[in-house]
Amino acid sequence: MQIGIPSESAGMNAAEIQIRQRISRRGAITFAEFMELALYHPEGYYSADSRIGARGDYFTSPSLHPAFGALLAVQLKTMWDTLDRPSPFWVVEPGAGGGQLATDIQSFANAHMPEFARAIHYIQVDRSARILPTGVGPHTTYLQASGLPLAGMSGCILSNELFDAFPVHRFRIADGQVQEMYISLGSEGRFREEYVPPSNPRIADRLSTLPRQLPDGFRGEVNLGISDWMNNASSSLDRGYVLTIDYGYEADELYSDARSRGTLQTYYKHVDGSSPYQRVGRQDMTAHVDFSALIAEGLNAGLRPVFLTTQAEFLASLGFDAMVASIGEWKIDRHTKTANLQAMSELVKPDGLGKFRVLVQEKNSGIRRSSDLLPNPEHLTGLRTPLMTAHHLYAEPIPGYKYEGTGFDLPSRL
Repeated sequence: MQIGIPSESAGMNAAEIQIRQRISRRGAITFAEFMELALYHPEGYYSADSRIGARGDYFTSPSLHPAFGALLAVQLKTMWDTLDRPSPFWVVEPGAGGGQLATDIQSFANAHMPEFARAIHYIQVDRSARILPTGVGPHTTYLQASGLPLAGMSGCILSNELFDAFPVHRFRIADGQVQEMYISLGSEGRFREEYVPPSNPRIADRLSTLPRQLPDGFRGEVNLGISDWMNNASSSLDRGYVLTIDYGYEADELYSDARSRGTLQTYYKHVDGSSPYQRVGRQDMTAHVDFSALIAEGLNAGLRPVFLTTQAEFLASLGFDAMVASIGEWKIDRHTKTANLQAMSELVKPDGLGKFRVLVQEKNSGIRRSSDLLPNPEHLTGLRTPLMTAHHLYAEPIPGYKYEGTGFDLPSRL
């Protein structure tokens, strides 16, 4: 099937030019290779520094309100306590991007948990060299890397919307067999999809573990990068936790009839696109995360699952309601108060960010139950939220969107 309208090479992104050259030299490539180049080529999508926020293509929890980072600081402090308060306590954030989450976590810790703040050694990791992250802690480091070149740490590896941007292998079921999508060039230079036997036996192996056999015509994605990442994360940790926040489902729900056409999505200027073959290298491309695979590959790597919950439930357990109530204590004008309340409500919206999944895994932490990671109720008394800054989304509204009632009317990547 031929898809997309070819353009003159002079108007193409460098990532698209390289994709076309690679196909011309070697023949058809897997969709995973296409996605890797479109997103992570030196001039691909993630090389830009303006992809998040009002002027970008999508929004994230850290971009909405600093309460998100503040509540994560509460969780990290509790993790630090369970590990007997090591110093340094390493917080590693792969896919850190512009550093907003790092700033919000450290700012809250500096203001409310000074002993913990002094123990934090925060490492922001990102594949892009063009993004210049920030940090407000005394020990903040930036690494340009695609993996985690670290070892012997006591702490937490924290990611927010990381795995959804991993390149995925796309497949379909035909005559009871798994076929993988490859991308070639057809007439007039149009990208063309074709299906052949899988490039890697692990694709069929992953699907064989599903609780049901997928019917003919089913299409979906498999993320093979999870295994190597989990092994890398486990080898980096001596003692501690892996905290993952992303959108997706467990396997039985991800590979259900409701998603029989797959979950791949593209975003450009806050609009859900229809084709990954348009604006190649200039638009976001994501797929829902298989949390069953995260858990299984983590176990294989020595990471024990502690809990899997929703973002709304997770933030509530850390004192979200107390932070909302604290807005009334601030001596601020009505507009500022309303803006902060609206932004915070978006973090727990049941059909939006509140639906995101939160997975915590541990290695040699010594905890016995998930409740060991709940903060002391006394610590939640009087918990006061920070207020939005000029770096958060509501300070720069998206043109064309109305902010009314008790929440945003914003596009979601769900």
